Formats: sequence, structure tokens, C-alpha cells
Amino acid sequence: MRRLRKTDNNRIAKACGAVIVNRPDQLQQSDVGTGAGIFEVKTIGDEFVAFIVDCKEPKACTVLLRGPSKDQLNEVERNLQDAMSVARNILKNPKLGPGGGARQLTVSATLKQKSSSVEGIEKWPYEAAAIAFEPIPRTLAPNCGVNVIRTMTALQGKHANGEKSWLGIDGSTGVITDVKEKKIGGYLFGLLLLLSFMSFAISIFKFVG
Repeated sequence: MRRLRKTDNNRIAKACGAVIVNRPDQLQQSDVGTGAGIFEVKTIGDEFVAFIVDCKEPKACTVLLRGPSKDQLNEVERNLQDAMSVARNILKNPKLGPGGGARQLTVSATLKQKSSSVEGIEKWPYEAAAIAFEPIPRTLAPNCGVNVIRTMTALQGKHANGEKSWLGIDGSTGVITDVKEKKIGGYLFGLLLLLSFMSFAISIFKFVG
């Protein structure tokens, strides 16, 4: 192969165990990648695709996406990227918390209670932060086919009364349920990161104000 992009070149080197050199006279026997099978080129549609298979210890791979239109391919690529990012984050920091929007609504209710005890313009960042945590459950509701206003009002009321911090939306049925009993989890690191950003934003607002 020739005229490869740098990213493709790096993937091929990782797949077959080779070492990239700048000039042919620098090439050594140990730099040659021998950890892959037969190299072949196949035609898919109007494009030529190179396949390096039967790798002994591959450290890179390529996912080939196919679809009827460019828009659908872009959507599939975005979904795959999101799924890989979630898997990467869980491997790096394997911590799960309650899902179904329960965490977000609990934080939102706590911030709303805090804003009621603050006077003047200093309550605004608390109210804004509380609203910023609502899109997750507000997005889950229409995806489940339930009434968004009724479901969100019921959930907000239960969290505001302090009934249960584990109440969230069951993604399969759209019913308000105890996510701890249903074992519906969500990635915890994302919420902790968002909380740190919110805390920083509130402190900056107070300092400027």
C-alpha cells in the first residue's frame, strides 16, 4: 500500500506489530510487522477497501459502517462514537449511579431548595443550574411515549417532597419507578463532572456579581 494517511498508517502498524520508520535505509528486521495474516483488497460499492485480518495481538481495528444514505451513515457513526465513549469512560472510572433521570432530578430539587433560602440575584445561578439538570429526564419521557408535562410534574413533585431520591423514568415503559429496585443505572462520572462545572460557574457568578 502507498499514499496512506498518517492515522491509517498508525493503525496498520498497531494491527500487525510494525514500527514506522522515516527512510528505507533505517529499516531493521525487528521493525517489520509479522503479526498479521494475508493482506487483501476488496471492492465494496465503488470503493476499494484494504483488509488486514488474522492479527495475533492487534492494538487497533477499523469498524466498517454501511448504509443506504450518507445521512444514515452519519447517524450510525455518531451512535457508535457515543457508545465507544461510554465504554471507555466506564473502563477508566467504573462507577455507576441511579439512572432514569433520578440523579439529575435529585440534584435539581436540592438546588431549588437552596435557591429559596438565598436572597437577591445570588439565587439566579442556583435556579439556572437546577433547570440545567432537567433535560435528561425531559428527553427520556418523549422517547418512552409518555406525556412529558405530566411525567415531569409528577417526578419534580415527588423529589421536591423528598419522598425518594431513587425515583426516575423506566426507559422501557415510561413509568415512574424506583430505579434502585429495577437496577437501572447510569454513568456517575458525567454527573460528578457536571456538578464541578456548576459549582465553578456559581462561584464565578458570585465573584463577578
